[in-house]
Amino acid sequence: MLPLDPAQIKRRFQEALKLQGAGRLDDAERAYLDILKANPSLPEVHYQLGRIALSRGRPEAALGPIERARKLKPAEPAIWQLEAEALARLEDEAANRRFLKAAKAARLPAKLLVALQNRLSPPKARSRTDLGTVRPEEVRRLIGLMKAGRLAEAETGARRLRKAHPDVPVIANILANCLAERGRADAAAAEFEAALKLAPDYAEAQANYGRLLLDRGDLAGALRRLRRAVELAPDLPTAQAALGLALARSGETEPALAPLRRAVALEPRLSEAQLALAQALLDLRRPEEAEKALRSAMAAGQSGAPIHLRMAQALAAQGRAEDAAAEYDSAVAADPNSATAHSLRGMFRQTLGRFDDAEADFRKAIALEPDNGEHYRTFAASVKFAPGDPLIAEMEARFADDTQGDSSRMHLAFALARAMEATKAHDKVFPYLATGNALMRKRFSYDIAERRAEVDAVKSAFAGTDFAARTAPAGAPDFAPIFVTGMPRSGTTLVEQIIASHSRVGGAGEVGYMARAVSSRLSQAGGGYRPFDALTDSDLVEIGDGAAARLRALVPGADRVTDKSIQTYMVMGAVRLALPNAHIVLVKRDPRDTLFSIYKNVFAEGTHRYAYDLRDLGLYYRMFEEMIDFWRAKLPGGFHEIQYEDLIANPEAESRKLVAACGLDWEDACLSFHETERRVSTLSVYQVRQPIYKSSVAAWERYKDDLAPMFEALGGAI
Repeated sequence: MLPLDPAQIKRRFQEALKLQGAGRLDDAERAYLDILKANPSLPEVHYQLGRIALSRGRPEAALGPIERARKLKPAEPAIWQLEAEALARLEDEAANRRFLKAAKAARLPAKLLVALQNRLSPPKARSRTDLGTVRPEEVRRLIGLMKAGRLAEAETGARRLRKAHPDVPVIANILANCLAERGRADAAAAEFEAALKLAPDYAEAQANYGRLLLDRGDLAGALRRLRRAVELAPDLPTAQAALGLALARSGETEPALAPLRRAVALEPRLSEAQLALAQALLDLRRPEEAEKALRSAMAAGQSGAPIHLRMAQALAAQGRAEDAAAEYDSAVAADPNSATAHSLRGMFRQTLGRFDDAEADFRKAIALEPDNGEHYRTFAASVKFAPGDPLIAEMEARFADDTQGDSSRMHLAFALARAMEATKAHDKVFPYLATGNALMRKRFSYDIAERRAEVDAVKSAFAGTDFAARTAPAGAPDFAPIFVTGMPRSGTTLVEQIIASHSRVGGAGEVGYMARAVSSRLSQAGGGYRPFDALTDSDLVEIGDGAAARLRALVPGADRVTDKSIQTYMVMGAVRLALPNAHIVLVKRDPRDTLFSIYKNVFAEGTHRYAYDLRDLGLYYRMFEEMIDFWRAKLPGGFHEIQYEDLIANPEAESRKLVAACGLDWEDACLSFHETERRVSTLSVYQVRQPIYKSSVAAWERYKDDLAPMFEALGGAI
């Protein structure tokens, strides 16, 4: 890339600021780094890089650019204040002393110097709201009762004091917490409102009320209260932790890291913050950092089942199955009566093909927590139901119980639909499916127009590129991964398992790096995508290098690696240029079977939200076909297509063509894919452990009347 001239630097800086303001931190960071390559002496750019690191919850990474900015512009108050904020989060007293010494030597204005000293002074105990005429020992007694779990006694005592001292907000806050703990959310909310009417700046009450709203699903209200609590008391760990949780649940995972890290720094024993921080890092596909955070939590004394479960997930995400299995065992050993520990270990054992062990775990989870429908659904993924199975009767009774919440009923509905299909009670399948999908759609709303806009934007971005003329950039990695892509439930897991059974190939599962990396590079601050031709050769090399590094890390030592990421088909042209030696396999299946199978399953929370409505499923598939037609025209011969039904009918012939299309010599092990020992983390985990079977072909026919809205939406795609 040619060096930027001053005018270009100015424009690039403004673009970076817009990207940063839109929350696209990776893109903004790249823009700032481009600027520094042209001119490394711009303090504003170093300052913004520090801000980005701090917003990601990485104060240690923020210090370098901030210090460089300060040395370049030593009189700028904002730089000193940002550095103080980073140091405050690190809580390194020696570093604080050095910083304040430098601040005094710089002869900063007295007001600024006092502000820096105040930010770095040891946290003082939070001032308590005035107790009025209430004796402190009475308050301590109520708190002790709550900690001991004697909530009824605590509520009785709080009501007595509330009546005797109606103007004391502390008592209203304690009563509200008692009511919240006892599941009386409306009454608790009224008491929190009363406490805050008496003392609007009562940080603990703001934080507790925010947490109640969070638990009730009122994210906007929770964020408003929790931000106010943190503003009033930045050193209140429970407020920081709850704010982080609220941000994560709102989809603001990256911004959630800062308050979660702050909560952990303030109170290392706050397990909720430790677990939420690790989960946020896992959601951001940063399992190595999640592992590091969890090891810090363990070093701080955390040793219960939840911390081991989260560690197991972090290790599994890195492909370290044996280490993950040990952590699941540790979780169960730490709390043998934890239904969650048994259920999650059972799900993990399913991915390893250890179905008998998984069944034992699921049955234990159900025995421990019989009112949780999720245990039945996850168990149903691999159990072979037979007519008269007592578990079916138990699920039916619980589903009919009006006291079951929506979430449990949803899981039970999907489990019962699977059981009815397995026992050939076909007339009962669709009523359960319709109920389960309706409850999921109620929980995760979706507008199919979102997908229409996304497909249009992607096609527009790639439309102007002549892939016959544009060649792979010099320096592109020679790594040759094998991407398996297509619709969910189309047979991609089966195809990946066949390829990964080859001695030269390691299976990485669903990684998703390419689609995210390309989308991130193309995204514009105002929405939509810029033209693909705007990406430079160095951009493509970075994308290819990043994908190669990620895949190699997941399957170290493998000559070839598979990535079974569904959305890869959206960016196949970018794959061809960033990884010129890669092979792409597109799996197709009769859309009626594909979509019916999707409709019968539950996906990870918040993903595949189109899946729970028959009309949306049909429209989504038509847009899938539209993208494939687009790439057939743009990349003739650029990917290998395999039809699921052909593979089922002629497994050896189709498998041989598949293996050859991936640039591999044939091995008989590819026909014994169900014996391959590797972790499979998809909804097809049970099927790929079996030899090829034909029962899933045309399964939709029994339910064609129920599926009419889907067929209508599919139109000519059938």
